[in-house]
Amino acid sequence: MSADLPRCAVLGSGTMGGQIALSLALGGAQVALWGRRAEALGPALDRCAEGFDFLAGHGLTDAVDRKPVLERITPQADLANSVVDAGFVIEAIAEDLTLKQALLGEAELAAPVTAVQSSTTSALSASALQSDLRRPQNFCIAHYAQPAHLVELVEVVPGCDSSDRAVAATTALLTKTGKTPVTCPDIPGFLWSRIQHAVLREFASLVGRDMVTPEACDTILKVGYASRLPAMGAFEHADLAGLDLINSDAAKAVWADLSTVTDPAETPVGELFGNGQLGMKSGRGFYDWTVRDAEAFKRRRDEEIIRKIKFNRGAEEGRTPEEESS
Repeated sequence: MSADLPRCAVLGSGTMGGQIALSLALGGAQVALWGRRAEALGPALDRCAEGFDFLAGHGLTDAVDRKPVLERITPQADLANSVVDAGFVIEAIAEDLTLKQALLGEAELAAPVTAVQSSTTSALSASALQSDLRRPQNFCIAHYAQPAHLVELVEVVPGCDSSDRAVAATTALLTKTGKTPVTCPDIPGFLWSRIQHAVLREFASLVGRDMVTPEACDTILKVGYASRLPAMGAFEHADLAGLDLINSDAAKAVWADLSTVTDPAETPVGELFGNGQLGMKSGRGFYDWTVRDAEAFKRRRDEEIIRKIKFNRGAEEGRTPEEESS
């Protein structure tokens, strides 16, 4: 373990908790992985091993490091033992404010008084999560996106009582374990989910008006818009296109025509939900997942993330795309 990395505790042994534990261990941290049910810890460690093997198989980590990396993850069924010597504690359980507050409060009682506490929530307010803590200044959100061991970006979200120390310590830990932290405001959806919802709202509105199909929208995103995203963000594109163009009559017509619906229930999202069509988990949503292979879809997603990581690393090191793919 790197001498400047704190011991970490991940609270929650589900998919997200295991992926975060693996990410921290890959970065050199010693990690206690806590699960409420002892019998869930074995499968969680198996998923960590599978995640490591996937990375090694794609050349993003060295297979010879498998044993030392996985040995940095210690399963724990006792919460107090998990956090007793931790410098960083991150909760990764269900998106339920009351449950998260209770678990963070219980962990705070057993953790060192200087430990930074965090949550990987994608939607709940940092200020609300820290409101019942004895030391709210030690808390800030670290929102890992799934799959957490692959996606490099992590949103760091301070609440109204978060200290600069907590934000700095969280940002430093993420950076040292290979992530790209971005500080975001404590607003609904932070930044990542906001842009996801903005895109989905617009496309769902168009689908609901029978102007376009879900397949056409997804093709536009994947084959078109997303193909430029590794190299260019929204504001960079605005500067490239020219702010005179973004202020043109044509652009104003687009902005004026964008969806302003405030409730997903008013779009096909709500109609499908009302019919019990929840997506992959129920077998049908916008697509029929009894026909499409959900597991194969997720594998292709992960492989696409891997390709982007390799491209970015090659660019940073001055290698050409051809050299990076060889």
